[in-house]
Parts: sequence; structure tokens; C-alpha cells
Amino acid sequence: MKIHDIFRPQRDAVVSKWIEAVYATYPLETTGFLRTRKDPFTNPVGDMTHEAAGRLFDAVSGEDTDPRTVRTAIDRFVRLRAVQKMTPSQAIGVFFLLKPIMREILLPLCAGDKARAAYLNAESRLDSIVLLAFDMYTEARETLAESRITEIRSQYAQVVRWAQTVDGSPVSGKS
Repeated sequence: MKIHDIFRPQRDAVVSKWIEAVYATYPLETTGFLRTRKDPFTNPVGDMTHEAAGRLFDAVSGEDTDPRTVRTAIDRFVRLRAVQKMTPSQAIGVFFLLKPIMREILLPLCAGDKARAAYLNAESRLDSIVLLAFDMYTEARETLAESRITEIRSQYAQVVRWAQTVDGSPVSGKS
């Protein structure tokens, strides 16, 4: 029996449980909204979470390891959480929520040395995804910080230009 034969039938159960664990990281008033709204336009966070969780589970299980697909799925989680008021551990911790769920649902099904080794490889893929997610999160936060700095500089320049138009201003060209 291949590891895919163990992981594939459990995919929906694992992904659903993981999504619920991710939703639990949000404040209570947000969690209800995330769970009940299925429209991607009214609930982009829920839509992104559903899409990314399924793709990342496929990557962890070894079914879809295309680097672009994996990066895109990670990016869906990371960019969203980078702009929210979360610590890095809260933002990246959602990936670690998958591990206990896998241990609860999948590990008991992995009898035998080969299946157990394949399961451990899946956990190693998850660890690699977490490291990549951390790099991507850091990059997203740096981009966000640079955007904020640019915005502040622009606002400062506007204030200086306005101040220069005011008579008697210390920054005006008139005395």
C-alpha cells in the first residue's frame, strides 16, 4: 500500500479539521463569519484558507509538490496574515496546527515500517513548508514596512510643500 492510499481518503477530514484550527486563531466574532460565509467576495479570508489548506495538504502528502503551486498556497496564508496584527509565531503557527491533526488521523493508519517512514517524510515536507512560509512572511512584512515608509515620506513631503506656501513659515522661501 502506498502512502497516497492512506492520505487521500482522509484528505477532507484532515483539511476540514485544519481549517477549523486556523479559524480558531482569529477572534471569536471573526470565527463565526469565516465559518458561515462561503462567497469569496464577502469572505476572502475563508476562501483563501480553504483553497490554500487543500493545496498544502496535497503538498505535504506528496501528491502535488510543484514548487509554484506550493508557493502560491503558502502565499495565500502568509500575505493575509502579514497585514493582520499578529505576531510572527501566530502568523506562521497555523502551519504547525496541521501536525497534531495528522498524528491523530493519519499516523494510526500507518502500520508498518514503510508506511511509518512515508508518514515521517510527510511531516518533514510540512517542516520544509513552514520554513519557506517563514521566509515568505518575512519578505511580506518587509514589503509592507517599505510601503508604510514610502507613504510616510510622501505625507511628509506634502506637509512641507503646504508649509512652504504659508506666509511667515520657517520653511517658506519668504521672510
